[in-house]
Amino acid sequence: MISTRDKKAPLESLYHWHTVLIVDDDPGVLGALRRALEREPYDVVTTDRPALALDWLVHKNVSLVISDQRMPEMEGDVLLEQVWVRSPMTERLLLTGFPEQVERLPSYRKARLNVMTKPWDDDELKWMIRTLLREREGATE
Repeated sequence: MISTRDKKAPLESLYHWHTVLIVDDDPGVLGALRRALEREPYDVVTTDRPALALDWLVHKNVSLVISDQRMPEMEGDVLLEQVWVRSPMTERLLLTGFPEQVERLPSYRKARLNVMTKPWDDDELKWMIRTLLREREGATE
């Protein structure tokens, strides 16, 4: 039996207990992300409501939150700042079609963000998620 903490374990074993939470107000984007990640070895949960995502941090062990930047209820960088405050071990990724907005953020806020632009490349997104989950693994050991 392979331990989930074994660094030499196959990818499927290493990540099967992670939850990735995706927040975007566009149902088409949520559907595309679900399809892109459906064969990945971690649970994917989606919502279009940032406040609900913050509530889930209390009830679920969320390893990574991926958020859109421009949402009516709350901007993504604000959401991810709240994720950091409430759950500092949870990794954060901002997915945005407006990278110039991210450049205008205060430096203290940008320092805590991993950013990927829309449209995304599925393979690049999967690589980024795996990298962030591995970083979380290293931080929790």
